[in-house]
Amino acid sequence: METVDKLEAMFQKAEAGIEYVEKQLKFDFMTNAREAGSFEGNPAQLLENLSCIKARHAALCAQVEEIVAEQKQSMDSIRAHLDTTVQLVQQLQNTSDTQAVPTLEPQSQAQSKSQIVCEEVTEGTFETVPQSIRGNLKLDDLNTFYKQLPEYFTDKNRRPIGTQRMKELNMNFSDSALKTLQHLKLIELEKKGLVSLLS
Repeated sequence: METVDKLEAMFQKAEAGIEYVEKQLKFDFMTNAREAGSFEGNPAQLLENLSCIKARHAALCAQVEEIVAEQKQSMDSIRAHLDTTVQLVQQLQNTSDTQAVPTLEPQSQAQSKSQIVCEEVTEGTFETVPQSIRGNLKLDDLNTFYKQLPEYFTDKNRRPIGTQRMKELNMNFSDSALKTLQHLKLIELEKKGLVSLLS
């Protein structure tokens, strides 16, 4: 934009210079003609050439004005598109900010709902298991292991767990704990040693 303004100023200055030269030539021609009493050269040709230069200069000025108008129109269009883009970005940010918080709550609720809770085996229930099955198993050890099972089993994961996997998860299990829970029908113990929750 600054370059176009400079060009326009240069053209205006040039136009003023041409007008000055034209007036000066006319004045000199008239002065010389009066003094010499004859005409040297072809003053009509000079004036015609000067008129052509003025016409070309006027055409260039018109082109510069068109360029300035088009540049202004382009800048206005760019500003309008930029304003629209900024508004869209702000709307998207506002929308995402308002929706981000509510979506977290249902997720946390869903996670809490997916957690399976196993109630402790009471002492009275534990006593109903024959000594031959529970052996030296303590009630606290049984409940510790029984509470660890939900860490593996969830609403989405109901696949049976094997003893190797229980060791990897550092579960406090024993053969008597598995048989006791099976007797109480809290777990299903398959022949291959795979365990499934029944509760």
